Amino acid sequence: MSDWLDQAQRLLCTGGEAAAHRNRSVCWLARAGLEYIVRDLLRDAGYEVGEASMRTQLSCLEAAYHRRQPQLAARTEYAWAALSRASHQHAYELSPTDDECRHLVALVRSLQT
Repeated sequence: MSDWLDQAQRLLCTGGEAAAHRNRSVCWLARAGLEYIVRDLLRDAGYEVGEASMRTQLSCLEAAYHRRQPQLAARTEYAWAALSRASHQHAYELSPTDDECRHLVALVRSLQT
């Protein structure tokens, strides 16, 4: 999981030709790292997710941690939604900024156990 986040962090530091599409790639990498973190959190709480969708896993995360860490699910759902939105190209939207990407990568990293 941290490999994905480390790679996202390294990519944020690059410039030149890669800079044009870099931030969307950073968000894809951070989202992949988040998927592993969610699986690990659920496994630690005694849930086996199998092939469950991320939406289902996020619901399970809320149920699993609502007493121990009540803000965990909200922060994780926010990160998932923001990274999903930033990862997809729409003609009417601007790419995420470097600062937005740094914030999201840091947020995902803070969710690690």
